[in-house]
Amino acid sequence: MNTNKKVMLIVILMLGALSISTIINVWINFRDFGKITAIDKSNSIAESVRDGLTAHMVTGTMDKRDLFLENMKRHQHVDTLRVIRSQALIQEFGQGTTDIYKYDDIEKNVLRTGEAQTTLKETPTEVLLRVTIPYIATKYGNPNCLSCHTSSKEGDVLGAITMEMDIQDLRHLGIEAIGKTVGILILFFILAILVARHYIKPYVKLFDDLEDGISRAYRGDFSYHVQTSLSNEAGKVAKRLNDLSEIFRFKKTIELDDSKELIYERIAYILKNTFEIQSFALFENHTETNKRKVVQCSEDLRHSPIFNETNLTKCRANRTGLLVNSLEFHEICKTCFMEKREYLCLPFRISSEYSLTLLIYANNPKELLEYKEIVPIITNYLELAEPVLEARFLMHKLEERSLKDGLTGLYNRRFLDQFIEVNLNSEKEFSVMMIDIDFFKQVNDTYGHDVGDTVIKELSSVLQNNIKGSDLAIRYGGEEFLIMLFNTNYDVIEKIATAIKVEFSKKSFKANDKVFNKTLSIGIALYPKDAPKVWQAIKFADVALYEAKETGRNKIVRFEPKMYEEEEF
Repeated sequence: MNTNKKVMLIVILMLGALSISTIINVWINFRDFGKITAIDKSNSIAESVRDGLTAHMVTGTMDKRDLFLENMKRHQHVDTLRVIRSQALIQEFGQGTTDIYKYDDIEKNVLRTGEAQTTLKETPTEVLLRVTIPYIATKYGNPNCLSCHTSSKEGDVLGAITMEMDIQDLRHLGIEAIGKTVGILILFFILAILVARHYIKPYVKLFDDLEDGISRAYRGDFSYHVQTSLSNEAGKVAKRLNDLSEIFRFKKTIELDDSKELIYERIAYILKNTFEIQSFALFENHTETNKRKVVQCSEDLRHSPIFNETNLTKCRANRTGLLVNSLEFHEICKTCFMEKREYLCLPFRISSEYSLTLLIYANNPKELLEYKEIVPIITNYLELAEPVLEARFLMHKLEERSLKDGLTGLYNRRFLDQFIEVNLNSEKEFSVMMIDIDFFKQVNDTYGHDVGDTVIKELSSVLQNNIKGSDLAIRYGGEEFLIMLFNTNYDVIEKIATAIKVEFSKKSFKANDKVFNKTLSIGIALYPKDAPKVWQAIKFADVALYEAKETGRNKIVRFEPKMYEEEEF
């Protein structure tokens, strides 16, 4: 039995118990009320009879007593009405109309004790109430009993009156009242069930859904979402559970992502689709170089001038480690400022080397305040992403180390293999420049490998200074370097090669109190103009380099087919 059925059963049982107890209580109270009313009526009749008999005695019309009693009986709707005398009164005034030997036990007991007695006899056809009330002598009443009953004293029982009356009508009234009560209770019962189903059922369903969702989450399944029509505190609880479910599902997903770029894409997806943030930018910050770069942004900010600022020290949020809110002060951060836009900037530390900054723009203060309300939830997402991103940064760093030359910081031959396999296709045009330091072995032999390393590092700096960001400089092996230049014609390539050769030749190196210079030999091949295959173009650039070294060194040579006579590569 589910929780909903259990709750409804409990409600029905409680309402049923309440109804039954109410009916019983109404019946008992109505019956007691009828009995008390009848007894009060009996007492009133007894007082009237006593006063009437006293009046008959005073006026000497005791022979009219029976007529008086019969009238009282008829007018008061009493079935039985008789007056009996006590032994003392019989001795004083005689037997009266009732034989003493016809007194029943109740009457004898009332005459003996002076206490009234009431009995109730119920049958299917009638409800008979009998009341026997004693007359007690007193000199303080009006009239004074002792003025006539001279042989009696204060407190003596002078006689009693017995009345029997049918209170069947009261029972009928009670049954009618109970019937009405039952009708009202049934109506209330039905309404209560309907109200319970309407108001309690959503809570019970929410409880069942929460239990199901938590059970699934305990097993590692965070895909379940609690559905509820409630919008009060219970609805907020459901929403928070759904938020937590989404957060942990996000965490479970990114833990299996193999790159930080894919994690950034998922963060952007959450911002746009879960939080409905239309304008945002996510920056990756490198604290060692104090540089930042945009890794994700909304479409409207793709060409925004705010991305031109790459200096991390100018980012207020990163510098202070605090949330930046444009509503706090006009142009609180000039780096993020944009006309007619409000903004929030949230810093998130990933490691000692890397951090993230999330920039959110709003069209007006109200929208910004709404975004500020969800900042804690966004923070939860990013805090869960922090350790995963830190691991990806470390993996990226280790991978870069394996793909970079430890001495120069340039990419190595392994990187070249991967780059050609993944990034190059037949549609891209590029040129290959193979570079070699002339007579480099003499440097190592004459001055030692430390000086040789200095020469190689200086050449790597010259190469980096003369190529643009999309080009690649690679240490191909030993003193040999490879440069890949993209979307550049030969005239530009030749100018770059000449600049490299001239700049390096001007470098002076000191060793053992001696100063020396070195020159370069450079071979160039174009893809696909000189070679139909990528590795063939690299080979032809190497052939051109060999030609430069064989023909005098310190020169630039472009590959020609006659330099390589084999038919196939």
